[in-house]
Amino acid sequence: MASKTELVIGTRNSKLALVQAERISKALGDLHPATKFPWQVVSVRGDVDKTSPFLKFSGPSDAAKNIWTEEMEAKLCSGELDLLVHCLKDMPTNLPDGCVLGAIVHREDPTDALVVKSGLDYKNLADLPAGSVIGTSSTRRKALLKYKYPQLIVEECRGNLDTRLRKLDDPEGPFTAIIVATAGLNRINLSQRITKSLPASEFPYAIGQGALGIELRAGDNSTLDVVRKIEEQPTRWICLAERSLLRTLQGGCSSPVAVNSVVESQNSTELSLRLEGIIIHPHGSSQVSSTSVAVVESDDDAVALGADLAKRLEENGGRALLDEIRVLQHSALV
Repeated sequence: MASKTELVIGTRNSKLALVQAERISKALGDLHPATKFPWQVVSVRGDVDKTSPFLKFSGPSDAAKNIWTEEMEAKLCSGELDLLVHCLKDMPTNLPDGCVLGAIVHREDPTDALVVKSGLDYKNLADLPAGSVIGTSSTRRKALLKYKYPQLIVEECRGNLDTRLRKLDDPEGPFTAIIVATAGLNRINLSQRITKSLPASEFPYAIGQGALGIELRAGDNSTLDVVRKIEEQPTRWICLAERSLLRTLQGGCSSPVAVNSVVESQNSTELSLRLEGIIIHPHGSSQVSSTSVAVVESDDDAVALGADLAKRLEENGGRALLDEIRVLQHSALV
């Protein structure tokens, strides 16, 4: 087990994950120079299976996201690792016994980015000719594309960012464009590949997208004290509200749930947060949306805001839509 002068960070083995781990290591090291923060890469199921669509991994809640976390969590609980760095959008909203979300940090632009194949001059989704093939691995993005741009063809595009960009630019490949997270491209210094960041008001993003989540062993208060020092309070509250929405709806990586969080005002102790949520049928045939606004002064306030929006969505037709989505998920598994 690591000594108190060394805390080992667990991360996935991708360029983006390693950049994120390095950023957390540096931020922690700057504040705690007497402690070392090395990182260790872990192979996870979501990186091993790079072909199956995410609907294959669907479950009764957001357990599908375990494909990105469970191998690392096993090493965390055994004491081999001391903290895990995740893209927050990949973290289940209900963590396994023995694990806690210690801190939420470094939220970049949470929007999605349209990336058009090199050599093509299209600037917007609306510019693409009918029949253009758009690549994405996200059921949320697929559903939004089918709902808003039914003239386009959506196909599976798995892999890390470098892999997806290679698939896009392959002259023999099928893709006219792909949609990925703006934050990921920014973090690996590929912002120049962004054709357009899609406005969240038109193309809402994934829960927690753009933020990093630091996962710890439950009861490890000394490490919790260390990581909380790099946390940003507004980011924490916004993301807790979003995760509460998803947890209450029991949606997950395979459920097309999207959000747009708008800070209407804030000061040192509170923020007024407008949370806009949407549930989209995976086939793009229908959607349900609603909005909830509250003044947030604590974690409990943030959680209550997300739960309130979930209730509004359910009462507005979301409950029936989620039931239909679960039937589709079950049929994909049998």
